[in-house]
Amino acid sequence: MPGNLPVNQIGVGQMRHWRDASEAFSETVGPLFETQIDAPEDGNQFRAELASYFLGHAVFFEADMGGAAYHFMRDRKRIAQSGLDIILIQMLLEGEDIRTVDGETVAAQPGDICIADMSRTFRSETASCHNLTLALPRHMIFERENQLDALHGLTIKASSVAGKLLGSHFRTIRQSLAVLTPDEAPIVARATANLVATLAAPLSEGRINANGTVRGTTLMEIRRYIDQKLAAPNLGPDHLCRAFGLSRATLYRLFEPIGGVTDFIRSRRLQRAFDLLRQYRERSVGEVAYACGFGDVSAFSRAFRQHFGMTPTEARVAMGGPWRGTTPDAVRALDEASVQDWLRIVGAQ
Repeated sequence: MPGNLPVNQIGVGQMRHWRDASEAFSETVGPLFETQIDAPEDGNQFRAELASYFLGHAVFFEADMGGAAYHFMRDRKRIAQSGLDIILIQMLLEGEDIRTVDGETVAAQPGDICIADMSRTFRSETASCHNLTLALPRHMIFERENQLDALHGLTIKASSVAGKLLGSHFRTIRQSLAVLTPDEAPIVARATANLVATLAAPLSEGRINANGTVRGTTLMEIRRYIDQKLAAPNLGPDHLCRAFGLSRATLYRLFEPIGGVTDFIRSRRLQRAFDLLRQYRERSVGEVAYACGFGDVSAFSRAFRQHFGMTPTEARVAMGGPWRGTTPDAVRALDEASVQDWLRIVGAQ
């Protein structure tokens, strides 16, 4: 049992009935997927075990599912609701996982490494699966949008050199959770991101098509512009249409796969605020709100709490530095936060 890192664990053994475990499992992964779990033929054979660990720059999961058919779907509605700008890197330990991305279906086998971009649609199903998953901010993998586009749906086979190296690395993380400290955890997360980027880059290059590159370049330019103009209160669809000479229909179509332009701007403002609260402790909550384009401090605080599951002041305590999870108040705040809150914190980095 890990004693240092914030951890959340659910399982059949903690519940009275398989249905309770099923609901707890679905709720925990709710920001990532809409989950449907069929009724098991034999409730005694049902498995829905999920352990989640907060690593500062990432969330690490170990899931063991079986005894029923599991269906996971991330559609445009889920993308818009969650606003998560993260990448999932998943290693299958046992069982089989059938994944469908952009109309292409792939059966992942034990040892395979599968990558999914949570700003894109995705679905998978399994009847028996034991896996390890790392949720990382998208920018920690690649900066170029077309490279990130090409990562979505990539499967690195267990028999490949890249698969063997990543597989060994994931197993080592799993074995180290009991002794991993809050100071070490963000270093491990960043090292993993660097390893994935190095090994996946040559594999993803061949998946970049011309249309995806054009779309990705345009979207990347607008996203960078938004990040530069977050303090502007008038930043919105009309502003962007004028700045880039686009029609509203074209702008909405570009941002539709990542939840819409208005929600994206709001999410980026909140993520910037989270960053400023963490880095500049001398700045008041009001100063941070205005610096991120919010005209009303109360509205900002409500939106922040809704997005991150904690108030701006609580976030400042919990994330007093790059990740100062060793202070009593920080540990308490992060332990009391839900897995959904951890995912939002990771997405804000």
